[in-house]
Amino acid sequence: MKKHQLVVGLAVSALTVAGAVAPAAASSPAAVTSLAAAAPPPSLTYTPAPGWWSTNGRVNDIKVVGGRVYLAGGFDYTGPTTGHGVAVNRTDGTVLPAFPKIDGVVRAAVQDGKGGWYLGGDFAKVGFRVRGNVAHVLADGTVDATFGPKVQGGTVNALALTPTGLVLGGTFTGIDAVAATRLAKVDAVSGARVTWNASANNTVRALASADGKVYVGGDFTTLSGSTRSRLGRVSEATGAIDTTFAGSAGGVVRALAVDTTNARLVAAGDFTTAAGGGSSTTRQRVAAYALSNGALSTFTANANASVQALAVGPTGQLYLGGLFTTVGTTARGYLAEVSPTGVVGPLNGAFTECNAPHSTKYAHGMVPCTPEVSALTVDAGVLYVGGRFGKSGGQPRHDAAAYSLDTGALNSWNPVASDRPLAISAGAAGGPVFVGGELVSVNGLVRKGIAALDAQTGAGISSFNADTDEFVEAMVPSTDGSRIYLAGQFTTVQGQARPSVASIITATGLVDPAFHPAFNKGALTLAYAQGSLWVGGKFTKVSKVARARAVKLDAATGAVDTAWVANTSGPSGALRANGMVQGMEVSLDGSTVFMGGPFTTVNGTTVPGGLAVVSGTTGALGPKQLGGVQGCGSVGPWINRLYLSADGQRLYGGDVCPDYIYQWDAVNLSSATNPTGLIWRNLCNGGMQGRFEVNGHFYYGTHGGDRGNGGRCQAYPGGPNVAQQRYFVFDSATGTLQPDAPDFDTAMGVWSFAATDAGLLVGGDFTFAGNRNNVQQGLAFFSGTP
Repeated sequence: MKKHQLVVGLAVSALTVAGAVAPAAASSPAAVTSLAAAAPPPSLTYTPAPGWWSTNGRVNDIKVVGGRVYLAGGFDYTGPTTGHGVAVNRTDGTVLPAFPKIDGVVRAAVQDGKGGWYLGGDFAKVGFRVRGNVAHVLADGTVDATFGPKVQGGTVNALALTPTGLVLGGTFTGIDAVAATRLAKVDAVSGARVTWNASANNTVRALASADGKVYVGGDFTTLSGSTRSRLGRVSEATGAIDTTFAGSAGGVVRALAVDTTNARLVAAGDFTTAAGGGSSTTRQRVAAYALSNGALSTFTANANASVQALAVGPTGQLYLGGLFTTVGTTARGYLAEVSPTGVVGPLNGAFTECNAPHSTKYAHGMVPCTPEVSALTVDAGVLYVGGRFGKSGGQPRHDAAAYSLDTGALNSWNPVASDRPLAISAGAAGGPVFVGGELVSVNGLVRKGIAALDAQTGAGISSFNADTDEFVEAMVPSTDGSRIYLAGQFTTVQGQARPSVASIITATGLVDPAFHPAFNKGALTLAYAQGSLWVGGKFTKVSKVARARAVKLDAATGAVDTAWVANTSGPSGALRANGMVQGMEVSLDGSTVFMGGPFTTVNGTTVPGGLAVVSGTTGALGPKQLGGVQGCGSVGPWINRLYLSADGQRLYGGDVCPDYIYQWDAVNLSSATNPTGLIWRNLCNGGMQGRFEVNGHFYYGTHGGDRGNGGRCQAYPGGPNVAQQRYFVFDSATGTLQPDAPDFDTAMGVWSFAATDAGLLVGGDFTFAGNRNNVQQGLAFFSGTP
């Protein structure tokens, strides 16, 4: 015990959780007695179960109730994990079988002329084959075994298939261990590097080829050793600069298209000026140049913001996609058709709604998102469009849509992609369409803030639709599982006014009409026991009743319990929010409430350490409290996350800084021999986000750093650091770190856990789970015994 620095010798009994709903206790839990033996390590397979659906944003909370898994957070989509690129039916967008899963972002795709595609991007594996940022997928969906060039030092952003090979452009510095500075050419059959002397001094973003020439666009100012401003032409055969092409742009070029009908090259991007051998002339984000010599055309199609994608129609009409809202003087949001003379056509995507990935800046809300178009292709009379949007002309189309070239009408193609496509390419005539990019799923369900999955299969339940208009922070079920309560930043649920807190009837998925408290500011946490609901957050009024950041409600009606008052206060500022309540738990019998946050008083009485124990009946501070909370100078001390074990005996908490994990005696609280109530305390580098106890193990999810680059926790309380990233398992009895160490990515990491009888669910902001090659965004299920 001395070795592990347990604070006191309190028992931690074994625990098994089959679901997330704990039975109600008739009385307070029995006191903890003797120290239990350490539990055996978990037995989990750290490859995500393939049938489980994922999301396109953070899963902040998970609850298992009545054969369902409920997810809450900052997503607006859930669907099957299909990888970062997939072939879909060109009529309706349904996924075609046997396409290999791609483990990283696809940024470019060109058809091979035989029903397959060459793909470029930022990936390491395609199917079971190692492929470094470039690959060839054949028409039958298999990865070309003979084509395997190894791209080093950066991504592949653009591809151009020529009669003499495949040209690559991007940020890379080498091919097959031979220097190649942002441009290279490989044999289209073998993938072997071809001697080709093109290079660029900055990022290459776009390529196009015609008549033995390759056009290059990007951020560069030098191309193949010659001064060229963001645009140039090189020889397809040698890579040497073509001095006869004089076209240039005054800013980044993001897309290129050859219009053979009108003998011109069209460039698009962020620039506002362009030139063709003479002085610069105003060209707002789109310019056209003569194929013969690069002379600047009189064509203008001025867009008021970046143009990210281009496509050319069969009669030379241009299709533009990007972030713009006007072209010329015509309102066109993010998608426009322009005639060869610059006249804006009738096509109008009318895009609304979208969802963007989370960042550290928006920890407790949906990231502000503006619709955009990032990929275009034209084939067989149809314009295929990819981007970030939720609807087109009021019709649901999540991030992918298609339109008739003749009429501009939206057609039936609806892949329902999870995130932004960056490359769309039609294959052989009548064959499938490739869609690739930041997406990891297609053919899913649009579900915002909350979703339900089948607890056995992991598939989405289409009959459950309780969309919120903003982020859902937390959920808690009623004891009988008939209701699930939500807390967050939302103002509506299913289109009905439910500011910050709502009740969902699990049998129907409908908003409970009898439960409608009104909060004047956001709710961050909630707890349920014995027919009552306790809520913490930033609010100061609930249904016009003054309640400073903590309130008790009748769980049936949402009425404020006027007998319970636990008003908090504290310093102002975004980090402290006048003493908000960030964590809340309640004993099984409802007699004791635990609250954590940057508050300094409860009901006017000073409370140290941002942790309080109050009566579940009155809200008054209890005679026994908990302590030992650490701080970092001006930050802390306070507790911003709490978790009560299912048997009600152990309270876990995480501080704002320096990132300790605490376990307290939730029954005896403080005593003469243990004035803080602490059982153990372990130090990590990354604050508590996910927290869950099952089978004698405490699961801890965090942001932190990568393994070997900041991600770590102590091997045992007070022990040496162990390098891991974002996922840790501790023995509940001793605080000793267990050997389980799967990897999760992104700066925001792991936020939630839950268990079923078949394994462990992990939720968060990640895009892979277990290791770099396991594509799984937002939610992963690991089979076995947690």
